[in-house]
Order: sequence, then C-alpha cells, then structure tokens
Amino acid sequence: MNVKPTTNNDDERVTVKNTKFKLLKRFWKLILIQAVVSISISGLMLNMLGISNIIWPGEEFHSFEIGLLVSSKMLMVAVFGLFFGFLSDRISRKKLFTLVLLLMGISKIFNGFIPMNEPISSFILFIACYAALGVGQGGINPLIISYSNDACELNIRSQFFGLKEIFNQLFLILGMIISAWLISTGFWRIYFWSTGFLLLSVAISMFFILNEPKRASMRHEFKDILSLDIKYDYKLNRGTIKSTIFSNTNIITFIEGVFTWILFSIAIYLIYPFIQSPPYNVSPVVSSFLMIIFGIPGAIFGAITFSKISDQLAQKNIKNRIYLIVISMLILFGIVILLFILPLPKLSPGEANNLMNLLSYPIFLLFGILLFILRAVLCIYHINQTPILQIINLPEAQGTISSWNQFLEELGFGLGPIISGYLLTITNNYTETALIAMSIGVPSIFLWLLANKWIKRDIHRIELILEKRAKELSNENKKT
Repeated sequence: MNVKPTTNNDDERVTVKNTKFKLLKRFWKLILIQAVVSISISGLMLNMLGISNIIWPGEEFHSFEIGLLVSSKMLMVAVFGLFFGFLSDRISRKKLFTLVLLLMGISKIFNGFIPMNEPISSFILFIACYAALGVGQGGINPLIISYSNDACELNIRSQFFGLKEIFNQLFLILGMIISAWLISTGFWRIYFWSTGFLLLSVAISMFFILNEPKRASMRHEFKDILSLDIKYDYKLNRGTIKSTIFSNTNIITFIEGVFTWILFSIAIYLIYPFIQSPPYNVSPVVSSFLMIIFGIPGAIFGAITFSKISDQLAQKNIKNRIYLIVISMLILFGIVILLFILPLPKLSPGEANNLMNLLSYPIFLLFGILLFILRAVLCIYHINQTPILQIINLPEAQGTISSWNQFLEELGFGLGPIISGYLLTITNNYTETALIAMSIGVPSIFLWLLANKWIKRDIHRIELILEKRAKELSNENKKT
C-alpha cells in the first residue's frame, strides 16, 4: 500500500497545553465523520415509541419487537466491526471510511422508501435497513481508533477523544431533536432521506480530502526512523497475537465491555419509554429538549474538564486511567438508579408537552441535573478506555483490537434491550426492570480493578517489541 505523507497541518505537534481549537483544526475531518454519523444514528433510541407507532399505528408500544430491531442493528455493528477492523490494519483507511459511510447512507435512503401497508412486512424491512446501517456503522469506530493511533500523540489522546465526544454528544442531541420533530409530525421519511444524503456527501468528500498517516508514526521508538522514506509494514502473526492480543489487560477489557454496555444500553433503552409512557407522558420532542438543556452542557463540561486531567494523570501513572474509569462507573450506577426511583409527578399529555410547565416541577429539575452529571461522568469512561487499549497493543493491531472490543461491547449493548424488554413484559414496571437488569453490570467494576495488576507489564511488552523493530528498520535503512 502506498502511504501518502501527511500535510504540514497534520505534522503539527500538539502538547497537553494546546487548546481544543488547535485540536479541532488538526483533526476536523475525523470530527466531521463522527458528527455526521452521530446525527444519523441518534434517532432510534429516542424514537422507539414513534417507530413502533409508524409500524403499528394506534397500538401500544411493541417493546419486544423494537428490542429486536435495536438488537439486529447492534449485532451487525458488532460482527462487521470485526471485518472492517481487520481491514483497517492492512489497507487504506481513507477508502474504508468512504465505503462504510456509503453503506450507511444507502441504507438510510432505502429506509425512507419502506411502504406502510402491512405491519409485519414493514417491520421486516425496517430490520433489514437498520441491519444494513449497522454494517457500515461497525467500521466507524475501529477506523477512527486506528487512524488516530497514527495521527495523534500519546500525551493528548484523552483530549482528542474528549473533543470527539463533545461533537458526538452535540450531534447526537441535534439528531434527536430533528428526528423527534420529523417523526412525531409524520415526516419520518424526510428524516431518513436527509440523513442518508448527508452520509453520502461526506463519504465522497473524504475520498478526496482525507490523508493517510504513516503507521506507528506517533510511537517514540520510530520518531526518527519513520521521518525518512521508511514504512512500518509489520502485520499480526501467531506469535504477536498470542503475546499481545491475548494479554491479561486485553482479556479483562473484553469481558468488562460486555457487562458495562449491558448497563449502558438498559439505561438508554428504558429511560426514554419510561418518561414518555403514562403516567408521565413526556413527548419525544420535550425529551430531546431536556437533553439539550441538561445533556449537552453535561457532555461538554465532562469532555473539557476531564480530558486534560486524564492526560495529565496518565502521564504520572497509567493506572490513574483505570481509577478514573472505576469512579465514573460507580457514579453512573448511582445516577441511573436514582433516575428510575425519583417520584416524578403524574402528568397529562398536555401538561407534559409544555417544557416550561415541566421545568416548574423541582423534581424534574433534579431529573435534569442527574442527566447533566450522567453525561459528564460518561465522558470519563470514553476518554480513558480507548487510550488504554491503544497503548497496550501494537500499531498493526489497533483496528483489530478496537473491533473485538466493539464486538463485545455491542454484544452487551444488543443484549440490553432484549433483556430489559423481556423483563418489562414480565414485571410491567420500569423501575423494577431497571434494578434487576442493571445488576448485570456490577462485575465490570471489579474487572477494571483487576486490570491494575497487569497493565504496566503489558505496556512494557509492547515497548520491547517496538524497540526491537525500530533497530531492525534502522539497520535495513543503513544497508540501503
């Protein structure tokens, strides 16, 4: 593969003290990809009731069927993430970005043409389109992680992922607002068509403007070598797979991901139907405005506040990233439980659809404050987990390891709606369902604490391998 040299802007080095604006200027193409993907995929969770009404107009919420819809998409994200993660370690990530964005755009456009004659056939077509969307979406995260590993310095990884998370949250909320308004007003086809064409246009643009960084160019072992006309062309083999992919820290993060994302998906899957169903009757549009008022500021605050702190603490001791993750998860457990046991007032649809009336209740203000904290603390997990995975794995394994991690996380995220949907049909009580289902996520905290035992040893193993390879490349260059 011919690797294009990076541009001057891409070569500009960033330090811990750099501003978010400088990071945005340097990585705006990756941020644009994340923003467009976020606005395009955000409509499902918030509009589960709306989609249920589109397929089964006038009927009660089909929790099990919609759970299958969500899970089918998550399954495709998980499975095809492995495929695109494998490819991202071997071929041009620019071409792969173009391919996965095209797949997502085409699936969204086709979704807008589904006929609404027979509920069963419409439901099957919805599943097919969302499954196709999941195929493309599966490649996004492994590609971003693989690309950023070769374009972003180690000491600013949390700040990069924090910036990415800011735009992810901003455009998730924007997508929620747009989708909630269009779906609730009957213009759901316009939502699918518009987001589909947006994905297609970004896919075509990235093919022409995205540059491909040299692999391993951000590792200090290759700082002087890869500045020459030398390529890092190592591939995973049986020995490196055994010694690095199956390291203790990797195995722990794999298992932890399943439990953690069951927790996250249950919270997301249940919270919106919970406040939108009787006796609370909060509409999808008002739900999205609650997220704007409380969720967006929380996400921005968390990303800005904790990203620089995470990088600074990680420079002192990599174990600090693990401690931050554990603290964030403990807080998340407490907040999610509180959200479901708050004594929210019973409201008529007219009362609940008035945002100002809703916020006149102190308990709803408390609900909003908890959403703020939830979004802020959630950033701590996102901006620390990925840098840990990057530093304990080889440059040629970044796509592979992130895709396997994504596979197991999506497995957990896909199981969450099925578990909670099934429990909801039995208990017919959101609070009981949340308390029972969330207990599955408890082991993840203990697994992260266990990772402290091996993480430094696993990092040292990677450093030894790369130092040896740096000497090999240097000697080969001298011979030529």
